[in-house]
Amino acid sequence: MDPSVIVATANATAERLAGRTPWAFTWGPLERGQCTMAEGARWTLYPDGTATFDGTVTGEPGHAWVIWHVDLLDAHGTILGSLATERPVDGDWRKFVRTTPGDGEHHRFRAWANFDAGLWDAIAAVKMHWSC
Repeated sequence: MDPSVIVATANATAERLAGRTPWAFTWGPLERGQCTMAEGARWTLYPDGTATFDGTVTGEPGHAWVIWHVDLLDAHGTILGSLATERPVDGDWRKFVRTTPGDGEHHRFRAWANFDAGLWDAIAAVKMHWSC
């Protein structure tokens, strides 16, 4: 994958409920060529240092949605760390991949990750670096 096509997308909306309940970071629609991630794709971070991703994608045959890494940011935009996948791709613990069969149908993209739970109180935003 040509790194020049990687797109960094800051969260469109973030919602943190009272106390130590999860952070939910949700994006509007993301597009690159014939690849689309539908509005509502969401990373949910939990205070125990776990995270989940849930999105819906389409794409051309033989293509894949790649989330190269997801950075955790403080209120000043400083990178605190990154999410680490439970299922490394090509030895990369920060990469998440969902192939697209190119059938024109919507396909669910799910991912599970971990991060340093000690960062919880400092997290204010996330930045997702992706391509297709």
